[in-house]
Amino acid sequence: AGKWELCSRRIHYTHDVPSMLPIHRDLVQAGYRALIFSGDHDMCVPHTGSEAWVDSMGPPEGPLGIREAWRPWMVNAQVAGYVKSYADTRSVTAKGTLSFATVKGAGHTVPEYKPEEALHMFRSFINDRLL
Repeated sequence: AGKWELCSRRIHYTHDVPSMLPIHRDLVQAGYRALIFSGDHDMCVPHTGSEAWVDSMGPPEGPLGIREAWRPWMVNAQVAGYVKSYADTRSVTAKGTLSFATVKGAGHTVPEYKPEEALHMFRSFINDRLL
């Protein structure tokens, strides 16, 4: 196995899926929930790129409607980041959602930089509560 490294070039793969957008759309429309999150100090995968593809799933082009507009989320009465979410508004029974959250001050590995905020975000998602 070798010594633990934070980032390694040992895993080799073939990029054979041009876009995950149709997969996320299908999962949300089937009633699944998804949380996409990014540290706002991530220099590997900037949060603006993640936010842009999540936004492409909403109006006016995307199949999902706005469930919750962009707003801050809090931990210990402090802003921990910002969140927005989309849902399949064409279905009254489907409970699928696609949420995007930033974590203030976190880098690429959010739990490493902001463990308390990451745990709060995870627990909220698992328990189907808004951030």
